[in-house]
Amino acid sequence: MKNDMLGVIFSENPEASMGELTSLRALAAVPVGGRYRIIDFMLSNMVNSGIIKIGITTPVNYQSLTDHLGTGKAWDMDRKDDGLYILPPKDTGESNVEAVAGIEILSGITPFLAKSKQEYILVSDCNTICNIDFDEILEKHLENDADFTLVYTKVSNLTSKDVRKHILLDLDEDNNVTDMHIYPRKQVTDNSYMHMFITKRELLMDMVEYASTHGKHQISKDVLLKAVNDNMKVCACEFSGYRRKIDSIQSYYGFNLDLLKKDVRDELFGLETDRPIFTKIKDTIPTKYAKTAEVENSFIADGCKIEGTVRNSILFRGVHVAKGATVENCILMQNSEIMENCLVENVIFDKGVILRSGKKLVGQDTYPMVIGKEIVV
Repeated sequence: MKNDMLGVIFSENPEASMGELTSLRALAAVPVGGRYRIIDFMLSNMVNSGIIKIGITTPVNYQSLTDHLGTGKAWDMDRKDDGLYILPPKDTGESNVEAVAGIEILSGITPFLAKSKQEYILVSDCNTICNIDFDEILEKHLENDADFTLVYTKVSNLTSKDVRKHILLDLDEDNNVTDMHIYPRKQVTDNSYMHMFITKRELLMDMVEYASTHGKHQISKDVLLKAVNDNMKVCACEFSGYRRKIDSIQSYYGFNLDLLKKDVRDELFGLETDRPIFTKIKDTIPTKYAKTAEVENSFIADGCKIEGTVRNSILFRGVHVAKGATVENCILMQNSEIMENCLVENVIFDKGVILRSGKKLVGQDTYPMVIGKEIVV
């Protein structure tokens, strides 16, 4: 059932540091889980929540993302009215760091926002992985008669390094936001903003215009915190399910290995809630397992050829693990090849990597080794 809400997803996050994995593609287009892209989770959440018009901003390196999304058919978003919109960057003739800040991005898509008919708007980063019902968040937003509703989750015992990646919320007994601590040096509360909020579309446009004309750049500080300081009604809604923010090689690696846990898969892919995660479908041949193959606790996509040993790993389509090779705690993207008698442990391969016979690559479980796209080792 559709609702009166427009969706906007940022395909990039300037705070994410993904190294080789985002050198040639948008953060939203990074492959995960054997057959998905990061964008699939947030996009599917919006579709499952009855949102029928979604815009995806594309500041840089967006060819891979647009190839994946196409017309939006895989998400039932190839519609005559509304549907999926790819929003390219505004051509300012300049190139600077500020151009990827949230205020600039929203300001750049003002024509899209102005032409939309939905009264409410949901804005989200692409790289928070969860399965969430935004229709319920909208209902609470309306019940509270709020100006803004922020989604948050509980975090605890953050290190001094990790806390700088969080925006923490002070809440009163009615879950109204009384203050925001933006990337603080120490943890002052357990309430962590998940970079998702709902508000009225026209209110957001007005606040973005004000911020833009006054040289402001950050949504969190110059829209949301300003709303709190201006005594607008800013409410918070807690999400208590599985969530993972992918903003580093370590978090990317950790999320993929989380998918090997049944309870995570059941929740994340909506097996118990009928809230599936959609992705672009590719018809390929089944995976072939030789008599010498040994596979344990792994996710193997279609079109692979397994002759060696694979443990606790995720293999994308078309991966070949030759006889005598051992792959353990690894993420191997599409069409990678591990030749005979290799040992690969705690390693991430981008697409099309070839590891020649007899080689040994071992990363740390806390900091996996990353091999870039189509590299021959």
